[in-house]
Amino acid sequence: MIGYMLRSLIPLAEPLGFVWLCLLVVAAWLWIKSSRRLAVFLFVVALFMSVVGCTRVPGDLVATLERPFVIKNLETVPAADAVVALGGAVRPSKYDALGLDLRDAADRVVMALELIRRGKAKNLVLGGAVHAVNGQQRIEADMTKKWLETWGLTNAQIYSLGGCANTHDEATRVAALLKEHGWRRAILVTSAYHMKRARATFLTAGVPVVCVPCDYQTKVSVETEDERALIPIPRPAGFQKASLFLHEQIGWLSYRLRGWIKPSALTNGQTAPE
Repeated sequence: MIGYMLRSLIPLAEPLGFVWLCLLVVAAWLWIKSSRRLAVFLFVVALFMSVVGCTRVPGDLVATLERPFVIKNLETVPAADAVVALGGAVRPSKYDALGLDLRDAADRVVMALELIRRGKAKNLVLGGAVHAVNGQQRIEADMTKKWLETWGLTNAQIYSLGGCANTHDEATRVAALLKEHGWRRAILVTSAYHMKRARATFLTAGVPVVCVPCDYQTKVSVETEDERALIPIPRPAGFQKASLFLHEQIGWLSYRLRGWIKPSALTNGQTAPE
């Protein structure tokens, strides 16, 4: 029991927990010194940190983005002309194998390869950003393509979209590929929390898509239980989920304002069956 209590206090040594503790200490000191308004403000800030960092609220918000696109059986995914894996899976690295570092979103590449293996498409399209390294440009899609070819991980024809600035850029380049090769539809693979915006962007660009999500961040898919501390000290995971949710909401609004997402496009296209 003592060991469990001590483990519960470890987050206080982390930056987020330390700031939270300082807020409470200063707020208590101000309350004693009769600076009640400032004390209440600091207590409210600490409470906000506890809600975000200690409760299910951020995860529940992200789950609202993930849940509509859940696929329980990949065999139900209809075939298409190509699998499109959006970027974010790798980044350049000086010392890792093949000069690349796998990120959290590397699930996108794994899912794309599995769909190819299951015969859902014969072409693999890779997106991704451009990274500046020592004055040189490293294109994420090219790095991933080299990795897959070097290890012989797929027999599919691999296409790189080049350096893309955002999901809209990826969508327009995939639209050009469809027109060039006469493809009719693509399987869109991206993180589940990003699928709503990605799907809308691709449909607006004129690309019919079958949505196959991956990289789930919540208990919609991830079943492991986090150990709960005795003291509600904020942890980074909640803030990370809150950031994902806000990023998608702001991204959706930005894309709507730029005309990259049009309501008329959302009535067309396809999603994979449950």
